[in-house]
Formats: sequence, C-alpha cells, structure tokens
Amino acid sequence: MTIYRLSLLTLLLVLAQACATGQKEVPTDQLDESPNIARHNGEITNIREVKKDASLEQQFGGSFIGALVGGQIGGGSTQTILGVSGAFIGQDIANEKYGEVVDRLILKDSDGNEYNCLVHGHDFKVGDKVIFTVVEDHVSAIILASP
Repeated sequence: MTIYRLSLLTLLLVLAQACATGQKEVPTDQLDESPNIARHNGEITNIREVKKDASLEQQFGGSFIGALVGGQIGGGSTQTILGVSGAFIGQDIANEKYGEVVDRLILKDSDGNEYNCLVHGHDFKVGDKVIFTVVEDHVSAIILASP
C-alpha cells in the first residue's frame, strides 16, 4: 500500500512542476502564415543561455526510480520522507542528464515593445535584425532579416 501512495505522490509532484514550465522553443527556419498572427521587425537586444529541463517522461522516470530507491530505506514515516526526497533527486538527475542549454532572446520591435523567446542553437547575436511573428503576445517564430 505504501508503494502505491509513494508512486501517486511522485506522479503528482512531477505533474505539478511540469505544469509550471510553459515557454517552448520557437522555430527559426520560417515564419507563421496564419491570418491572426502579427509580424514584427526588430532587433535582438540581449541573449541569455538558459537550462531547459528534460521532457516530462524523462523527469517522471527519474522521479519514479528515485522514489523506489528512497522508499526502500528506513521504515514508517522515514520511508515516506526518503521516498519523496528520492523522487526530487531522481528528477534533478534526469534534468541534468537529459536537459539542454537553449538561448533566450530578448527582442525589441520597431515600436519599442519587448518580447522574449527560446531558440535552439546559437545562431543569433546581439544586434541582429530579425523578423518575428507574435500570437497572443508570445513570439511564435523568428528569422534573421535580409541585409
């Protein structure tokens, strides 16, 4: 019975954290062409490297294994505490192993509005002129502007 409670608790913790992460990488090879998309010309004003977490499946796998290992140690409430701790440790290990570094671009359009987005690869530099599309105040795609 304890192993089921521990597994359920682990699943709920991982799902809660996964719901907190929201921003996804945007494509850098072509712009969106839907009618409800606004197109902007702008410039990259800042770039920061950020660590992107592993996928939800990889985090869950690490948490589950960590909870199982931690739950085997001790007895009573100590077993539960170590199981939960093991779940967090397993999730951190999965993020370290499968996570990746991406660039967070800070963009400024011609009207002075700032946007940010995540891109894979390190193809952009501060000062690059770009064209990007925006959907509901979020960048949906970005490309370098032709010189």
